[in-house]
Amino acid sequence: MKEQKNIIDPFGTSEIYDYSKLFSELGIKPITQDILSRIKNPSRYLRRGIDFAHIDFDKFLDAFERKEPIAIMTGIKPTNEFHLGSKMTAEKVIYFQKEFKAKVFYCIADLEGMIDNGLSLEEQLKIAIDNVADLLALGLDPKNAYIYRQSQERRVMNLAYLFSRKVTLNHLQNLYGPRQPGLYFAALTQCGDILLPQIKDFDGKKMVLVPVGPDQAPHIFLTRDIVPKVKDMFDFLQPAAIFHKFFRSLKGETKMSKRDPMSILTLNDSPELVRKKVMGALTGGRKTAEEQRKFGGIPEKSVVYELLSYHFLEDDKKLKEIYEDYKSGKLLDGELKEYAIEIINKFIKNHQDKKRKMIPRAKKILLES
Repeated sequence: MKEQKNIIDPFGTSEIYDYSKLFSELGIKPITQDILSRIKNPSRYLRRGIDFAHIDFDKFLDAFERKEPIAIMTGIKPTNEFHLGSKMTAEKVIYFQKEFKAKVFYCIADLEGMIDNGLSLEEQLKIAIDNVADLLALGLDPKNAYIYRQSQERRVMNLAYLFSRKVTLNHLQNLYGPRQPGLYFAALTQCGDILLPQIKDFDGKKMVLVPVGPDQAPHIFLTRDIVPKVKDMFDFLQPAAIFHKFFRSLKGETKMSKRDPMSILTLNDSPELVRKKVMGALTGGRKTAEEQRKFGGIPEKSVVYELLSYHFLEDDKKLKEIYEDYKSGKLLDGELKEYAIEIINKFIKNHQDKKRKMIPRAKKILLES
């Protein structure tokens, strides 16, 4: 059988078949127990190994321990509703904002959405308001955050133009492969986003952490490559990054696909739609209930179990209990799905109630940016 190779593509479809190979393929480091022991209250993503790798996360922790200024930077292309991948990144920046008092820089990447997805800035603004309302409802404190539209942030564009003088076409092709020029400039613009927290307007040099999936690694590498090339103009530190494992689609593909709406959950889904999607999700069960009671299920194969582990069950003790009951055959697929549906719908209902109240604030933030 031919070995499946990991595919990294920040502008297309990425497939990760073996996370352990990424350490050598990308030159990233594992998040070890030594690192976790330095964090007072690790997030569930850190505790459960979902955040599995990093670049210079230890230096970010050093800066925090020395009480130096730190920031966390992320963004979203406003091309669709908040799905669980968007939720994961949002929850991570909110965690670092609360736990580490880090200032959050959140980019609405509408220029990339225009180049990569063909959506106008006007179309994306409507979606962005919905996205930012999700972000606020999840718990982001806008008082310690800078939320901006890429198309309106001239400082990012100025940085991108300056950076374009410091890289060669070969450099970009080595990182991204052959692309249309617009995507290369979108990558340089992302470098501007990542380094924006370190300009003088935001109090200068600081450690910046960027939480991403492995598919976004080329943007981190390009930014880190650019920093020493512009040292005559800027006193930047190379950004740190923390990498998370992909959450599979509900049908079990290695990464969620927006092309199949029934394969992803969004934070705008109705209770009926959540039920329909979860009931159709891939399980790790046997062909019959009798077989499952005899041989047990396989939690590692179950997307329903993964939904709880990644997104909706904070209690580690309860998660372990579910794992063991499912593996032993005590818990059947239908029972696990009903349990998950109840928890997910409760979360989404509470979230949507909060979100409705946040729409005016989201409009104000984006229309004034």
